[in-house]
Amino acid sequence: MLVRTVSGQISPGKLTKAHAALEGIKNCTSCHEIGAQISEQKCLDCHKTLKSRIAQNKGYHVSSAIKGKQCISCHSEHHGVNFEMVRFEKATFNHNLTGYELKGSHKINDCTKCHKPDNIADIKQKMVKSTYLGLNTSCVTCHDDYHQKTLDNDCSKCHNFEKFKPASAFNHNKTNFALTGGHAKVDCNQCHKIEMRNGKKFQQFADVPFKNCNSCHKDPHQGEFGTDCKSCHSTESFAKMKSTSAFNHSLTGFELEGKHKSIDCKQCHDNRAGTKGDYKEFEKSKPINCLTCHKDVHDGKLSTDCKSCHTQQSFSIKNIRADFDHQLTGFELKGKHNQVDCRKCHTQTYMTAPIKNDMCKDCHQDYHKGDFNAMQPNDCNVCHSEAGFDESSYDLVRHEKSSFPLQGAHIATPCFACHRPEGSQWKFKNIGQKCNDCHDNIHLGFISEKFIPQNDCSRCHNSGQWSDVAFDHKQTSFDLVGKHVSINCSSCHFEVVEGKKVQKFIGLNQQCVSCHDNKHGTQFEENGITDCKRCHGFDKWDTSNFNHDNTKFKLEGAHLKVNCNQCHVPEMQNGITTILYKNGKLDCIDCHQ
Repeated sequence: MLVRTVSGQISPGKLTKAHAALEGIKNCTSCHEIGAQISEQKCLDCHKTLKSRIAQNKGYHVSSAIKGKQCISCHSEHHGVNFEMVRFEKATFNHNLTGYELKGSHKINDCTKCHKPDNIADIKQKMVKSTYLGLNTSCVTCHDDYHQKTLDNDCSKCHNFEKFKPASAFNHNKTNFALTGGHAKVDCNQCHKIEMRNGKKFQQFADVPFKNCNSCHKDPHQGEFGTDCKSCHSTESFAKMKSTSAFNHSLTGFELEGKHKSIDCKQCHDNRAGTKGDYKEFEKSKPINCLTCHKDVHDGKLSTDCKSCHTQQSFSIKNIRADFDHQLTGFELKGKHNQVDCRKCHTQTYMTAPIKNDMCKDCHQDYHKGDFNAMQPNDCNVCHSEAGFDESSYDLVRHEKSSFPLQGAHIATPCFACHRPEGSQWKFKNIGQKCNDCHDNIHLGFISEKFIPQNDCSRCHNSGQWSDVAFDHKQTSFDLVGKHVSINCSSCHFEVVEGKKVQKFIGLNQQCVSCHDNKHGTQFEENGITDCKRCHGFDKWDTSNFNHDNTKFKLEGAHLKVNCNQCHVPEMQNGITTILYKNGKLDCIDCHQ
């Protein structure tokens, strides 16, 4: 009696049927925290399915209308056993808040049409009475899979929510077989047959063969023209032929080339009299040649093999006539002539009209503008051939017979260097024969004209090697002897000033010290001039001209055997080491004690 009284004082009322198992003072903490309000976490610990959906951010309980609310604000307790904890206005409930919008036929007032155990896959959830959880948004959750897993589970790709038939969202043109021409008018059932499968009515939409027309249609040609019907026919009508066809015409024994590929089939297959027609007009015309259809404009003069000159691309003459024997005309085609369009030469209406062709200039202009008029025979083929005008057969042997035989470095000089300077017009007449006609006289103003009369470079140089100089230096006031003979001219007559070579021929100082270092300083100067030749010769730097007897100290006796440097020792003068030869030591006591 006491326990019942205490329970009545603590509990505000009976729990609903759903929570009846938690009735009693010992179970209060299953939902309540001691000294606190109801625990949201404890609610979700029992309602695990709902907890999982909230964790996945799915369903009505994570919507803007519910998120953040306490469970008890909607699902209160202790109002009696028969109290309805889940209460809402079904007619006005916003199903969008669940994450699944009701569209079309889904907009019904009876929730149990969808929310029923039959549509719940999870066994445990299926056992829960009056639940709105457990459904999947996939169509096959509630509806039978009419296509029996032969198509995508996303029914909305083809169907809408108003009604299952017709599949208004389906577009056949987005499949691998777009409907064109007559196919667009055919009833679906003619291609997609209805049958019984697994005891149910089934219509096949997937894996319908369509690679070739004969997958559905009978081949009236019985394979004679291959299996690619589209090469001749279109989907508009089997009787309507394409004006330009991709049909492999070579199967008929006559391969289409050039213009034949682009003309309308009916231009040849015209149901002409005396034939079967129906694209068999040439059945008895074997072999077929050009004259089967075309008139011979040459009246048989050039044989019946039109392809030796013409192509099927155009009746105009083809560029390279490998098959036509032009030698029959009396003018054999060689070299570049083989590449010239026939109409470049055959300018008259008929190709057989005579053409003057005795000489090159009958067709070609004189590129050299009369430079070779005096030459006999006077024709281009004397130097050029049909291989190309750029090449010339005029060689060194023939040049040797000209008024300017090539010698030395001129032999290795390319023709254009003299006959086409700076890329100008080729010139062979009156181009000069003297050196300065082509070359600049670099010594002009530096060497007296008496050494180069009339700018005649050959006075010193030759055409073999410009650096080989044969000038007779005896003509000058400074004869070359000894080592001077072998020295390169530029060593004395050229110097580099500020990075440029400067010539020096006139007014050169002939004293040795003007070119060579004076190692003796001013010891041997006479009147300000040191004459090296008094001691040294030109063959080598020795004392071959020096005679000690001519000095103030004649060598006698033992002095003849003494080495020079024992008396003439080096000393420093003005920071330079100099050997003193005039040391003033003439008496014995100057050297001996």
